[in-house]
Amino acid sequence: MKIVIAIDSFKGCASSNELAQEIKKGILSVYEECEIIICPISDGGEGMIEAFSSMKETKLISTICSNPLGKKINGKYAVLKDGTAIIEMARASGLELISEDDRNPGITSTYGTGDLIKDAIKKGYRKFIVGIGGSATNDAGVGMLRSLGFRFLNRSGKEVIFAKDLGEIIKIDRSNCLSELEICEFTIACDVNNPLFGENGASYIYASQKGAHGKMIKHLDKQLKHFANIVQKNTDKKFDKYCGAGAAGGLGFGFLAFLNSQLKSGIKIILEHLGLENKIKDADFVITGEGKIDKQSSMGKVLNGVGAICKKQGVPCIALSGNSKQIDLSIHKIGITSVFSVLDSPISLKRAMDKENALNCVRKESEQIFRLIRSCS
Repeated sequence: MKIVIAIDSFKGCASSNELAQEIKKGILSVYEECEIIICPISDGGEGMIEAFSSMKETKLISTICSNPLGKKINGKYAVLKDGTAIIEMARASGLELISEDDRNPGITSTYGTGDLIKDAIKKGYRKFIVGIGGSATNDAGVGMLRSLGFRFLNRSGKEVIFAKDLGEIIKIDRSNCLSELEICEFTIACDVNNPLFGENGASYIYASQKGAHGKMIKHLDKQLKHFANIVQKNTDKKFDKYCGAGAAGGLGFGFLAFLNSQLKSGIKIILEHLGLENKIKDADFVITGEGKIDKQSSMGKVLNGVGAICKKQGVPCIALSGNSKQIDLSIHKIGITSVFSVLDSPISLKRAMDKENALNCVRKESEQIFRLIRSCS
């Protein structure tokens, strides 16, 4: 029997590779001679560097960057053999880098993501793949752009720093931008199609997850709308309604409006580089999954990408999840054969998110699934 494991991380709990190793243990306890291929996978959020490193020769580079609140931390990015730098914004500007009490999208910044890009540029790299999932921010990429030399000024000529103050910007100064940006190319791995502002925009859809309350959400949306208007006046570019402009608190918009960028489905980028279709061709089963399976899971994310390949190849695809309460039956139409929750009893969210407990549950559930498969074969 041949089984391919291509599971996403359980966000804030366990990495793709950690989960895959436990699934493997569970399967091998039933099928000792089974061939198992592990393919860590990501849709552009946390785990993207791990996914690339598992399939290609990469070099990890460490540098100092700012976290969402400006604290200096150790950051990392990867470089492929062809010189493409892989930036995972969650490693610098991610929600998991700050405590729940400190989450405030009015003041969190993408500056650290710019730090990672700037370090790569200074080291001579000009092609980038940037994953923008898992952000703690709502600043439309202003922080990132400031790190790269852009200045956003108010009427007094003072620099605007925070997302809550974007409405004060009246001028964009490019005089100190890194000159190398003109020849850099950015492919942005994005798994959402939200516009920058409005009822389906960055603030109304995602800011509450990042610590915003009702009034703040309305205020942040207004700031993004003002910023989009200023950008259009200064650059004659209008990207605010572009699919994905609202990704990562508007970081997608920042890339489109100021850098030589294109937004692409994160899972498609990963699958293209991974060569997963060839690995799946003669497999008996594929195991995939993510921390929470809901209506969004069938819209351009990991399950959609993996499921589509399995459906094409006629290979049964089993999805594991920590939370599948809001599962939509359309998940089966995209190639997912069945979905299993790994939790074996009602427990608190804190307990469910405990890594040791989660990995133990994943291993046990995998074993039980394949005991059933063996009994039916």
